[in-house]
Amino acid sequence: MKPYHHWPALSHLAAAVNAGEKTARSQVERALSLAQKELLGSAICPSFVSLHGDLALAMADELDSKIARGEQGGDLAGIPFAVKDNIDWANLITSAGSPKAYSKRAVKTASVLQGLIDRGAIPIGKTNMNEWAVGLTGENAHFGDVFNPHLNGCLSGGSSSGSSRAVAMGIVPMALGSDTGGSIRIPAAWCGIVGLRPSMQSFALDGVVPRSRTLDVVGPLVNTLDDCEYFLGNSFLPKSKPIARAELADSLRIGWDPKMLNGAQPAVRDAFKQFMEHAKKNQKITLIEQEWPSFTDAISHAMIVLQKEFFDDFQMLCGDADTFADRLGKPVIDELRHSVRLTKEQLNHALSELKRFGQFFQSSLNSVDILALPLTNCPPVFQRDLPEAAKPLRELSLAMGAAGLPILGMPLIKGDFSPGSLAGIQLVGRQYQEHQLISMVKTYLDAPI
Repeated sequence: MKPYHHWPALSHLAAAVNAGEKTARSQVERALSLAQKELLGSAICPSFVSLHGDLALAMADELDSKIARGEQGGDLAGIPFAVKDNIDWANLITSAGSPKAYSKRAVKTASVLQGLIDRGAIPIGKTNMNEWAVGLTGENAHFGDVFNPHLNGCLSGGSSSGSSRAVAMGIVPMALGSDTGGSIRIPAAWCGIVGLRPSMQSFALDGVVPRSRTLDVVGPLVNTLDDCEYFLGNSFLPKSKPIARAELADSLRIGWDPKMLNGAQPAVRDAFKQFMEHAKKNQKITLIEQEWPSFTDAISHAMIVLQKEFFDDFQMLCGDADTFADRLGKPVIDELRHSVRLTKEQLNHALSELKRFGQFFQSSLNSVDILALPLTNCPPVFQRDLPEAAKPLRELSLAMGAAGLPILGMPLIKGDFSPGSLAGIQLVGRQYQEHQLISMVKTYLDAPI
């Protein structure tokens, strides 16, 4: 499908609103009108589970009045955006994609969301997601599945499915998602946009329904690397600071491990090789082969962490899982029933092993600038092939995310909506150096997006 609208760059949009050339109300009205096309119950796609037009327009009018008085509206002034429905927005319902088991009115706005509002951005509604963020496909047994905007019959990827599709379809120019095992990176790549998984423990996650308190992060979904950099600004990631062009090194060293391609389907392997061949044409880029530790072991440890932590939090938030069996989708209840056997000792051991895994990659970035590897071994999956098609999705994204480093997820090849390209790439940077990562990719890799 073609996008409904092409938004200007975030920096241009905010500048126009701050200058009085555009009103915040006009931008919010446009986004709300487009979002109606994909609201829950839509014949097209349930990208949004709720819209909050009155609230969003009131915020827009207040911002326009502020600007009319000669005050600045903030660096995200008047930019409408979507919010994944596991992030609290004061006085509104948060369902975490599980309306029959968890449907709670938020007492306050999550700090990560409030920070964007304080910069002048205006949320318009909550987006669909895999139930409880369990899964990477974009399926939801209660609200309906979110489909890929480019490949007929394929899913959008998840769990930040609605947020990713909303940006790809031009409903909003930016959205908030969350990522535990690939839930920002995978839908970003599959929908043909850019997603950033920030470093773990970059900021407080109060007001975010937990999937795994250790592995969870919240991050942006946007159209371009420029927009990603602008979204971060000076405040979204307190530990990461913008850098000037002059501060960048005059070359780029990319570390990679060829065995990461061993399990990739041919379309993915070919697209990744094409990406690397393109990179090699730049004389300022050096590809350096490395030998990385076992991702299979890291996945096993990460699964123990996220499953045990999810089980404990579900019990605390809802109660005994078996009493919710008829109110949960099959992927969620199956995982909860499996997780009941996990012990605190297993959790502690897994956390210790993941710490060592992350330390390896932090050390490996002393000799290279970024790491590159495929995001998934397979292209976007067809809805008809579930549940089998979902099984291999975490093989690369979960382990790499568990290393705790910032990761860009995006299509492999610029402007190419072929299945192999949309399987995506992970570009990994140094801890708490998100701005540096984005700047290096923009400067030396001829930005895939």
